[in-house]
Amino acid sequence: MRVFMVTGDDLSSFRGGTIHLMEQAENLVRLGHEVTVYAQGRGAYPAATAVPIRYLPAPGAGWARLGTYNAALFAALLSAGLRRRPHVIHTRQMGYSATPLTVAGLLRVPHVLEVNGILHDELGRRGASGARLRLIDAFARLNLGRTDAFSTTTAEHIDRLDELYGVDRERAAVVPCGVNVDLFHPGDRAALRADLGLPQGAFVIVQAGSFYSWHGLDLLLDGVAALNRTGRGAPDWHLYLLGDGVERPGLEDRARQLGLSERVHFPGQIPYEQVPAHLAAADVGIAFYKPTRSLSGDPMKIYEYMACGLPVLASQYPNYGGIVERARAGVAVDESDPARVAHALLALWTNADQRRQYGENGVRAAAAEYSWLARTRLLEQLLERTVAPTAGRAP
Repeated sequence: MRVFMVTGDDLSSFRGGTIHLMEQAENLVRLGHEVTVYAQGRGAYPAATAVPIRYLPAPGAGWARLGTYNAALFAALLSAGLRRRPHVIHTRQMGYSATPLTVAGLLRVPHVLEVNGILHDELGRRGASGARLRLIDAFARLNLGRTDAFSTTTAEHIDRLDELYGVDRERAAVVPCGVNVDLFHPGDRAALRADLGLPQGAFVIVQAGSFYSWHGLDLLLDGVAALNRTGRGAPDWHLYLLGDGVERPGLEDRARQLGLSERVHFPGQIPYEQVPAHLAAADVGIAFYKPTRSLSGDPMKIYEYMACGLPVLASQYPNYGGIVERARAGVAVDESDPARVAHALLALWTNADQRRQYGENGVRAAAAEYSWLARTRLLEQLLERTVAPTAGRAP
């Protein structure tokens, strides 16, 4: 298939959305498809890739940038499509745009939409005006109503979209996140700790990702504070919060208030290619969810922890602890109860054989089911199923 993949993301910001998009694009190429990515020209993708990327003008800011990018996108997609028509146009959620859908209609090719967040809910929590929410809803109804198919990372996203917009579930598919198992894999823990300057004999706990309220890092601090109070049985533990974000100042203050400044570390944003080493050097990875947003989502970090052989301590939600327990790769816990968090950490610390078994199970599960290649096969099936009825339209 010839696939045009469209995003409104800034590819120079190496975040979860960028990783998701480019892993799917690269693995579609690996599966034998021809892919071109269209993105805003605000900076180059900071990694080597075999996928051609068309960077389009997006000057200005706010609504001006949105308008200029969509104008450039319309011209680029239509021109490229007339020269060499794609079999399908795939759009990663663009909340204020119907440009890819419109061009797909003009070219008479299918359009597939990827929805990874409910923008109505996200903006509503931030106090967006009623007019802005109505605009979001109008674009969502248009795109979801007229797209040939759409994917989400979890079934709960489909449920919420149906509540808001009455979607056609027959056109929906669940395509979860994944992990690059070539990049994320186990390593020599002692050697990695020496390279990274981590304490060799300590119980190293790690949490990777941006600092948002729904990651429950305040609850994690309460849990390790309770671990610190367990007395003689407490390990020599250190917590490394890899990443950055709006919650960081409050978390640093909280760690000081709890007397944990010497044990809780904030290394900042780690280059993506260095994250696997930090994970493989640790003893347990944390994936908490605090219900400050409507949907828990599908956390990429869980798959990355597993691929690195890292036992996972996760919240008791289906897309967190449910995934971990199905893979027998860790433990689910009530993250809102500091005593239970401390007890779970202590149990992991005292049973090295169990940690090792959890790690081995996670590596196997990541390779067999959770790799980006396996996840992209699900997307490939959706695209092929969508293209099949119109296969005669494209060369």
